[in-house]
Amino acid sequence: MLRILAAVLALSLAAAPALADQGKGKGKGNSGKPNGGTMEDVVEGVTAGVLGAVLSDDERRIIHRYFGEHPDTVKVKELPPGIRKKLARGGAMPPGIAMQVLPDGLHRQLPPRFGQHYEIIGTDVVLVETATRVIVDVLKDVLRGN
Repeated sequence: MLRILAAVLALSLAAAPALADQGKGKGKGNSGKPNGGTMEDVVEGVTAGVLGAVLSDDERRIIHRYFGEHPDTVKVKELPPGIRKKLARGGAMPPGIAMQVLPDGLHRQLPPRFGQHYEIIGTDVVLVETATRVIVDVLKDVLRGN
């Protein structure tokens, strides 16, 4: 509950500067500028800080390398665009999503995470908090081309 309240507070504080900047840049964001960025970048950054857990660089490398070396280990089930947009860090897992577990060979290479687990959804690998089903991190398009 505390995480939800903290996320709501952080999002409301983050929205104020973004709303004040409407019209500048014609909605293209300022991701290259230190104080810029899109609202989605702000939200993902804030929720990552609130949730306190993201995939490490090592985990990302292991996952990318595994699927590069074993492209046919998982059958990709494309998601509808609306559902795909809902897969965001800090969001809840949409009900009825067809998820797949990681291949055993990959799962053994990744460090164990207490209270969290990895899932494959569409072409993405997500890290999910087990108790709340909140998406902690998303590694997008890892399975693109499989």
